[in-house]
Amino acid sequence: MTPVEIQIIVSVATILCSGVVSAVVTHKLSAGRAEREFRRKKLEELYFAVHTYCSKLFSANIVWPRVMRGQITYNEANDLIIKNHDKEDKSHDIAQMLINIYFPELRPHLQAIMQRRDQINQIHSEFKKTYERRENWDCYVEPFLAELSGIDLDEKSMTDALFRISEKYR
Repeated sequence: MTPVEIQIIVSVATILCSGVVSAVVTHKLSAGRAEREFRRKKLEELYFAVHTYCSKLFSANIVWPRVMRGQITYNEANDLIIKNHDKEDKSHDIAQMLINIYFPELRPHLQAIMQRRDQINQIHSEFKKTYERRENWDCYVEPFLAELSGIDLDEKSMTDALFRISEKYR
C-alpha cells in the first residue's frame, strides 16, 4: 500500500468513527434530557396529587371541631362533607403509585401523611362513640385541631423533599 492510500484509509476511518461517536453522544444527551423531562413531569404530577390529597383531608375534617363544640350536629357535618367532596378523587392513589414507581425515597413522607390521617381518624372515632353516648366530648377539640394543623407540616415536608429531588432534573 502506498502512503497516499494509507492516508486516504486513515482519513475515511476517522470520518466514519467520528460520525459514529457523534451519533452515540447525541443519542446519550437526547435520552438523558428526555429522562430528566419525564421525571420532572412525574414530580409535578406528584406535587399536585399530594397537595390535592392533603387539602381534601383537611377540608373533610375541618367540620368536626364545630360538632365537638356543639355548634352543629353530627348529621349536619356529614351533610356538609357529602355536599362538598368528590368521591371520585384519586389523588392518594396517584401519589402512592408515583412514589412507589418513580420516587421510593419519598415513601417516609407519604407514610407520615398517612399516619396523620390515621391519628385524625382515631380521634374522630373516639369522639363519635362519646357523641353517641351523649357524654362530654370537649376533650377532643384540641388534639383534633393539633392533628389537623399537622397536615400542613407533613405536606410541607413532602414538598420540600420533592423540590430537592427536582433539582436533579433541571
